[in-house]
Amino acid sequence: MEYGLVALWLVTYLLLLYLGQPLAHALLPDFEDRGAALALPLGLAVVWLVVFALGRVSIQFGLWIGLLVLAGLSAVAVYRGFEVDHDAYVRTALVFAVAFLFLVAIRAVDPAASPGGGEKFLDMSLLQSSLRGSTIPPEDAWFAGETVRYYYGGHLLASLLARLTGTTGRFAYNLALSGYYAMLVTAAYGLAGSIAAHRDFSYRRAGIGAAFFVGFASNLLTPLRFGGALLDAVAARVGPLGAIPSAVARVWEAFAGLLLPLPREYGIATSISEFHYWSASRVLEGAITEFPLFAWLNGDLHAHMMNTPFLLAVAAVLFQVFVAGTDRSRRRTLATVFGLVPALGAVIAVVNSWSFPAIGGLTILALALAPDRPISALFGRNEPVLNDSGSFGRPLLEARTLAVAIVAGGVVLVLAWLLSAPYWLVTASSTGSPAVFPDRSTLAELLVTHGAFLVLFWLSLYRYSHPSVSSRGALAAVVVLLVAMTTVIDVAAVGLFGPLILVGWVLLRDDRRPDVDVVGSTDGPTRPGFETVLLVAAAGLIVLVEFVYLQDGAISGRFNTVFKVYMQAWVLASVAAGVVLTRLLDDHHPALGLSGPRWRQGFRAGTAVLVGALSLYGLLALAGHFGLYADATSGGLLSGVPVWLTLAAFLLVVALVGWPALAGVSRWVPPDREGWRAGGRLAIGLLVVSAGFVGGLALVDAGNDVEPTMDALAFVESDHPREAGAIYWLDGDVDGQPNMVSHPGQQYRWDNAPASLTGVPTVVGKPPEAVYRGEDVYRQRVDDVRTIFIGQPAEQRRLLSKYDVELIYVGPDERSNYETITVDELDEVSVEKQWPAVTVYRVNRTALDET
Repeated sequence: MEYGLVALWLVTYLLLLYLGQPLAHALLPDFEDRGAALALPLGLAVVWLVVFALGRVSIQFGLWIGLLVLAGLSAVAVYRGFEVDHDAYVRTALVFAVAFLFLVAIRAVDPAASPGGGEKFLDMSLLQSSLRGSTIPPEDAWFAGETVRYYYGGHLLASLLARLTGTTGRFAYNLALSGYYAMLVTAAYGLAGSIAAHRDFSYRRAGIGAAFFVGFASNLLTPLRFGGALLDAVAARVGPLGAIPSAVARVWEAFAGLLLPLPREYGIATSISEFHYWSASRVLEGAITEFPLFAWLNGDLHAHMMNTPFLLAVAAVLFQVFVAGTDRSRRRTLATVFGLVPALGAVIAVVNSWSFPAIGGLTILALALAPDRPISALFGRNEPVLNDSGSFGRPLLEARTLAVAIVAGGVVLVLAWLLSAPYWLVTASSTGSPAVFPDRSTLAELLVTHGAFLVLFWLSLYRYSHPSVSSRGALAAVVVLLVAMTTVIDVAAVGLFGPLILVGWVLLRDDRRPDVDVVGSTDGPTRPGFETVLLVAAAGLIVLVEFVYLQDGAISGRFNTVFKVYMQAWVLASVAAGVVLTRLLDDHHPALGLSGPRWRQGFRAGTAVLVGALSLYGLLALAGHFGLYADATSGGLLSGVPVWLTLAAFLLVVALVGWPALAGVSRWVPPDREGWRAGGRLAIGLLVVSAGFVGGLALVDAGNDVEPTMDALAFVESDHPREAGAIYWLDGDVDGQPNMVSHPGQQYRWDNAPASLTGVPTVVGKPPEAVYRGEDVYRQRVDDVRTIFIGQPAEQRRLLSKYDVELIYVGPDERSNYETITVDELDEVSVEKQWPAVTVYRVNRTALDET
């Protein structure tokens, strides 16, 4: 295990977090942590934007200038009084470290950038190509001589971190993946905590809740379909008393089969030994229902995950606008909305274009639903005061508010498009087209996929509707009736989420609602906050993909649309859920419904059940991932329970020894040495976290035959030993981007591994290129490659010259797919490197040009 490299990356992330915190404080002054939790994505966005502007000359030059710009902006922020909050930095750094090392541990036992079950070949090719190249946009490793036709921004940022740390792509893949996960968890923690703290609720509790939902929770499929298996396992171990849990198991399984009648061969486990992590990501028929833990466990360094920290950065900036309102200068508000948000939107556009429209949508919602209306916050104009006789004035006022917000959101998107215009004009693929009315989700599918969020959000809005709705029972009846009606007409999402959007909107826009208890108590506000904006955004995205999708040519229907949009909805809903859960537990006073000691106890019990249910997938998936399952034939519970107990005991000892020391630093260091005290706390905290990581990984490794590593190419030697030497030679010994010719192969197979894993561009690679560039263009290159391998000498020479080929890769795939390879008979072709199963030839370009 490369512990030194892991430590280097962790220290680099934490240094960048520290460097960016003054800037984050200046941008997010009303945040409880002074913007510390968002400092890393905001700081990296600055560096990325500079590289995007200067990288067409030199990526390396752009990187150093970008770091200088970030340092300069932070220095200006410090000069203006926005200093580093060291306590907030330590808390944020420790949250980041825990999340980072958690994913490092997951990737260490399965680091392979393998072709099956995801997009790792595509992701690895983009990372390696970004590292090999000196300018942007990177060359396409699957289409030599042309730039990529894909959103490459996240892979570019990963390559910048690799350049900064001097790391090769094979190790940078998993370390960058772990960093993106940690940034997401940390950003969710800080944003949810600040939303809660703004209304005087627990920062820590809301932050932990959001971190749980975004970093570990699953949908309801596993507890729904797996509950019976667990009850059967219990029944088998309690002797005569087993009849009771066994009977409950039969009822449970009948209910699960009625709600979601998926066939057994679909992969839904009904026993512990049959559990597989994959099934929970395919709840909707004909679509992908990924949630973050599945995606990170699956291990793709893919765009829909890399954009999530920046999406939350946009939400954080808009939260700042939401809470500041007219208390901030109009100039600053305009600069934030029409300067900072478009800049972050430009980053997101190139990291993951699917998330680009969400920037406009979030802007519209944040402005339209803010306490201070956008006409006042943006333009300094006073809104008319409505009196009781203003029944017609109210709709007009709301319409104008929405219109101003829509215009502002449109301007933000236009500005973001202009900032990222080189990507849209040169790199972005234009093969997709919008379409409407796809196959829609059933009520059962929606409940299983989003049920946990629905329960929390409906409870929250139901209780906050107490002052405005005279009969909440009637409201509940209307919602139930609406769900039933929309289910019958096959638009169940409208019935489930439409009322959420409407009620949330009304509650936020109800100017008559008091901000504190009606009897003057200061127990807490009765108006929901920015978490409801995120709730409305997530619900809107879920409803949207029921009616509109992008037919991108890769696969029919809304498969990809749900895949990319659902992840955005989950992340936004997770932050909202962390705040909502905190307010359900803490916010109890007469102005609200569902309040009082009994409801508080009920919510606590419900929270325990909910957390347990949503954690079941992660516990089972990680137990299997780390090899702690019982033997598949035993059908019992985890035979690795002693390993779990040993691991838990070890971590407990580390915590008992470390955390008191962490707290004691404040007593050891004088109060006037705040920086030293914070540094000591950080050092001890990192020591505790690192000890738990190293010891835990060692204990898990003791029961497995696989040596932990961060090497994404380590699997080549064990799984494809005949080509390992050639792959490693291309990766480590071949400099730059010489064009290569090899067999193009199929998607999700080992085919085309030389280009995919090393970034050395091949004339034509995987079939997705037909989607990016057109079927005719792709097929022409496929035919030309075939001619290069087995055609007539004159045609071979012409095509080698046309595609500027320098290397010819002849391995098992090439020999099995072409009858008789003759290109090696050309005088201009000679052996460059040879292994038992692979030969790499060198093309003499000078001799070829002379013929």
